[in-house]
Amino acid sequence: MSTLVKPLTPSAQGPAPAGPWRAWLAGPGVRYLLLLLPALMVVAFVVYPTVATVIHSFYRLDPVGRVTGFAGVANYRMLFAEPVFLQVLRNTAIYAVASVVLSIALAFGMAMLLSGKVFVNRLLLLGIFSPTVMPTIAAANIWLYFLAPQLGLFTHLLGDFGIKNANLLGEPNTALGALVALFVWKYAPYFTLFLMAGLQAIPQNVRDALRTEDPHGWHSLRKVVLPIMAPMLAFVITLAVIYAMETVDPVYVMTQGGPANGTNLVMFYLYQLGFSYYSWGPAAALSGLLLGGLSSLSALSLIALERRSFHWA
Repeated sequence: MSTLVKPLTPSAQGPAPAGPWRAWLAGPGVRYLLLLLPALMVVAFVVYPTVATVIHSFYRLDPVGRVTGFAGVANYRMLFAEPVFLQVLRNTAIYAVASVVLSIALAFGMAMLLSGKVFVNRLLLLGIFSPTVMPTIAAANIWLYFLAPQLGLFTHLLGDFGIKNANLLGEPNTALGALVALFVWKYAPYFTLFLMAGLQAIPQNVRDALRTEDPHGWHSLRKVVLPIMAPMLAFVITLAVIYAMETVDPVYVMTQGGPANGTNLVMFYLYQLGFSYYSWGPAAALSGLLLGGLSSLSALSLIALERRSFHWA
């Protein structure tokens, strides 16, 4: 008669011998390895090009990008001596202020209207978010079709109001406004989602009390809603300014910086300096100025978020 031998359980067999690889995987080494590849990618594609560009801005470069001698601040002086660059700064300032103010104002209004209406939100968010997920090149081509002098949709609409053969992209007074309209159309829905998330930070009982005590909402908006949403507003404003300063695809597709450099923005001018005129020294200087400006803006935003330094009168 055979006797069945009950196999030993893992606990009865004792702990399995830990090999060197298993011990290494269980230790901190694998975590360092997982962080190493992203760190190398950041150094190779962000840190090194940034540092190299700033260093090259102080040297003379030939058309193929080779260093030919030390230039000091000559590249920066050459940049500010160009009348076109001063016009580019003016265009960029007007474009950035108009785009940021209009897109955030529209986004805040949509967030206020959509907050609390869950069923409506689910139906409308797909429609209002669709421009945001669209590639910028595709959005610019759509607006180029809208604004075409003879075939464009907006041209036909203006013709119905008595404005015949309008060329909105061919006039300096309207071409920059068309770029602003494209920015607002594309990014206002994106900012709306952030501001709606900020509104969710206001407790429901506080909202009910505000509706009861202040039916019109102006006093509660100024005294309660804006202070609570100040960190989110600071984040969205910083994001909007960075997106506005980085605008290059719509300019390339719709206007090429014209007419008469009326829509030439800083990023498109940087592209022209490097890849059209092969002026790598001034292009590196402009990159350094842009990097310093955006870094300062981000630092100020972080300080404002940390200290909650927004005070509403």
